[in-house]
Amino acid sequence: DFYPSVAIQALMGIFRDPALAVHHGMVVQAVMFIFQSLGLGCCPYLPKVVPHMIFAVKTCEPFSLRESLLMQLATLSTIVRDHIGPFLPDLLDLAEQFWSSRYASTVFSLVSNLAAGSPDDFRRVVPRLIRRVLATLEGINIADWSSTGHRVTVLGRGRSDSEKLRLLLKLVCNLKFVVTDYLHIIIPALMSLADSLASVSLTDDSGLPTS
Repeated sequence: DFYPSVAIQALMGIFRDPALAVHHGMVVQAVMFIFQSLGLGCCPYLPKVVPHMIFAVKTCEPFSLRESLLMQLATLSTIVRDHIGPFLPDLLDLAEQFWSSRYASTVFSLVSNLAAGSPDDFRRVVPRLIRRVLATLEGINIADWSSTGHRVTVLGRGRSDSEKLRLLLKLVCNLKFVVTDYLHIIIPALMSLADSLASVSLTDDSGLPTS
């Protein structure tokens, strides 16, 4: 354990230094390589790494670095599984912050992995997630969609309503094992959505699956 500890300490020293931001992407890749090699043996190092990764996602500027950090957090959750539990509230805060951003696809993957890896801990935060899912469904204006597959771009988000809906439905499907107690809330919202979709003639380029 001595060598991984020294390596992680040195790498995180670089990661915490804003002057070395150009190297942060490679640092995270190196840390994740160590974690993947250690498997569950990496769990003692989580408090030294995860909080700094979360902070970096919130504060970093380059699109590519933020995207990479979110992807690495999603991967990490599959490695350590329920050991990610202590960081779950902060990770969900992170997911909510970037829920409607250009990173939505990666954020939804992170949420799905957290639920799969630590279902018992995740159930405690499901009410927050359900509120966010319902608010997103309500914010999708299907009435503006046309028969030619017109996409309504969400201002400042760079993602069409149809793509957002596709990602959201995939997320709900992935979370089915942890949201069973809330089906009485989710199903009516989905039925209302289905009624709205039935009134719109969708073509193959509408962004939604046709089968």
